Amino acid sequence: MHTYAGLAAWMAALAVVALAGVLALYYAAAAALFVRIAPASKLGAAAVFASLWMLAELARGVWFTGFGWGAIGYAHIDHLARSASYVGAYGVAVLVAAMAYLAMVAGRQKRHRAAGYLGLVVTVAALMAWSPGEFTTSSGSIKVALLQGNIAQDEKFQAGSGVPDALSWYGQQLAIAHAPLTVAPETAIPLLPQQLPEGYWDQLQRQVRQEEGCPAGVPLGNDTAGYTNSVIGIQTAGSSRPAFDYRYDKHHLVPFGEFIPPLFRWFTEMMAIPLGDFGRGAVGQASFSWQGQRLAPNVCYEDLFGEELGARFADPATAPPSSSMSATSAGLATPWRSTNTSTSPACVRWSSVALWSGPPTRVTPRSSTTPAV
Repeated sequence: MHTYAGLAAWMAALAVVALAGVLALYYAAAAALFVRIAPASKLGAAAVFASLWMLAELARGVWFTGFGWGAIGYAHIDHLARSASYVGAYGVAVLVAAMAYLAMVAGRQKRHRAAGYLGLVVTVAALMAWSPGEFTTSSGSIKVALLQGNIAQDEKFQAGSGVPDALSWYGQQLAIAHAPLTVAPETAIPLLPQQLPEGYWDQLQRQVRQEEGCPAGVPLGNDTAGYTNSVIGIQTAGSSRPAFDYRYDKHHLVPFGEFIPPLFRWFTEMMAIPLGDFGRGAVGQASFSWQGQRLAPNVCYEDLFGEELGARFADPATAPPSSSMSATSAGLATPWRSTNTSTSPACVRWSSVALWSGPPTRVTPRSSTTPAV
């Protein structure tokens, strides 16, 4: 907020602390309720504690549009990924909270303490070694090119630097990528179509061959209809106006960054956030059909909301290419790795992640990441 949006440093720090404090109330309420209703049985108390913790995480991830960052399930994606294929990130939260409570109980025992710890170790080892069955089968393969402009976030919407750099770089890369599917990240084209230089869109379309598909991030709309953070499927055409067969409008928007919560417009107006008040797309929008595959785009923050991603697979889609503007290290338990673990088994799919900065990434159905460069 301070570095990229120009908010005073003291107010940015206060806002972060205030948000963390509000989110902590979910867990404070869960702990207070546990103190009142915990049964005498240690196993029963562990079950109640784990259930209340899961409900707190669920409330935090759903109420007031949800703030799902940092759920404890994501910290255990590596060693409990197999369990997550069945129970999702919220189920992993139950397992972890129950084991944490039982570890506390074992630590307080004067007798049989070693046996208690050994039981927990055996349980964790069994969960790590467990290999569930496959939930999906291959429907073929397709070569994918992931574009990443690596333009600094504080320059992205600057007319004298980031905007011309993005238009030039993505235009050049589309001319040479020539993969059956080329994915460009969120707002790769950082201007509304009607704001683009004359002839730019026509040139962009000519660079996409007939046998190629290109889902690319671009803002769409106008003052009358409102604006959306969208992914479009660029096709070859001769018109200078936008021509595309496919459009996906981001549904789950980031509070304060992409939509303004009620009563907080005064706060967002203190920051310089271009395109900061988008409209929502529908849940379960159609997939992008290309070369025998149905691809389900999602944009950045949406990876945290598995129940909404799950609605996309009623189509059914075969792979979710994710368009994001955030950088990450492939070795961390990142939101993109949660794509396949915070959802139902129907959503166990390969993901291709095109980033605005940082390394493009592939996420396997088992939630491991590999650089896509």
